[in-house]
Amino acid sequence: MYSFTKPKQKPLLLEDTKLWLVFIFISLSLYILFGVFLSLKAYIFKKDTDTFQKEIINLNAKLTNIQKQKTFILKEKTLYEDIMVKNSLLKQSVKNLLDLIPDPITLSSCEFDKNRLVLYGITPSKDIYNILMLPPLESIFNETKTYFYQMPNGWYRFKSENYLKSKQ
Repeated sequence: MYSFTKPKQKPLLLEDTKLWLVFIFISLSLYILFGVFLSLKAYIFKKDTDTFQKEIINLNAKLTNIQKQKTFILKEKTLYEDIMVKNSLLKQSVKNLLDLIPDPITLSSCEFDKNRLVLYGITPSKDIYNILMLPPLESIFNETKTYFYQMPNGWYRFKSENYLKSKQ
């Protein structure tokens, strides 16, 4: 109570304590800001991941569609090549057939099936047909039937049915 010095007021917080509290407050603020930053980054990454997952699903669907188209195109290519080979063989067969026709005989039409050939035409006589046309046909086909119809001028109209036995 009695003192030679006048009492000084003591501050509630010392300067050192204030400094420490400011540093602690700044540190906590930085930790909170860093946590918010990480949360935002995690949210953005999750959003990007979802977007990429949807894109992967879309690309897989497109890939499946492309694979189906590729399979279809390969089947079409095989079918096209098969048709081209068959057409080439048929063309060669028609050429060979026309090469078989002797000069005195005239064909008016012919019909092709898988195992059958029908020829319609005109011949001067049955003997010319039987000598010149029948042997090559019999050498190619298993069964040959020929029908003749006499025309008013003495020539014969014919129908030749030729069959191959199917392979079983």
